[in-house]
Amino acid sequence: MSVLDRLSYLLKSSLYVVARPKLTRGSIDVESEYSDSWNQYWDHLGRARNLDEWLRIPGVEDRPAYFSIDGRLCHAGFDSMAYYRSWLTGALKTSFGAAESVTEFGAGLGRNILFLKSAMPHLAMYGYELCTPGVEIARKAAEKFGIDCQYSQLDYVRSPPAAYVFPGTDVAFTMFSLEQIPRANLEALKNIHGHCALGSIHIEPVPENYPVTYRGLLGRLDHWKVDYLSGFDRNVRSLELERVSKELLTSSHNPLMYPSMYVLQKARR
Repeated sequence: MSVLDRLSYLLKSSLYVVARPKLTRGSIDVESEYSDSWNQYWDHLGRARNLDEWLRIPGVEDRPAYFSIDGRLCHAGFDSMAYYRSWLTGALKTSFGAAESVTEFGAGLGRNILFLKSAMPHLAMYGYELCTPGVEIARKAAEKFGIDCQYSQLDYVRSPPAAYVFPGTDVAFTMFSLEQIPRANLEALKNIHGHCALGSIHIEPVPENYPVTYRGLLGRLDHWKVDYLSGFDRNVRSLELERVSKELLTSSHNPLMYPSMYVLQKARR
């Protein structure tokens, strides 16, 4: 992108962020929004000839778009999900090398754990998702590609203990799921840690970690406007953990978003 193109993007983004109304995000809103979104993927799943085409849908997710790549605003083809999954896989191997089982909370279409199971077949994989269409599509994809992953519907803030139908696992993770829980994320973390033995990994947009740059500050405003994750770092520090590590990722699917990866290792008892 030329300097002029970057300036034009930032100007348009600034006007959009300032003008957009302030939202209040709740589980009913999230369930409605994402149920509609996930239902649109049935046709894509039907056309996918293999797992690779399901993990990155041809003609849809490989088209050039605006991304942040290595800290720079770019208009390019970029597999942002492969980028996030590489960080997730690295954290699993480095921090939880002895793990034998993993649960994703907020699994969406279930593609993350399909990827992990194909890359690390020794791990038992489970996924909980709020929206029923996501669960149904995830189950169908696992069946279609012959990958042993299990999925169930769950609101991991409000569901009763009986809804946690899978066994507790060694590790849990979220990827852009806690972002939808702006004020109840501490309760969500406690529920997650009640169902994992070793700890958890979270790749989420944490605005207090955003850089103090024009894009970073605009991203914080946008984050507030859409009512995304709030107070996450403070909430993490309030838990009884053996170790907390965080890293600001340099690339993102949204040029106004700066995801952080948190690795939370539970205290040994």
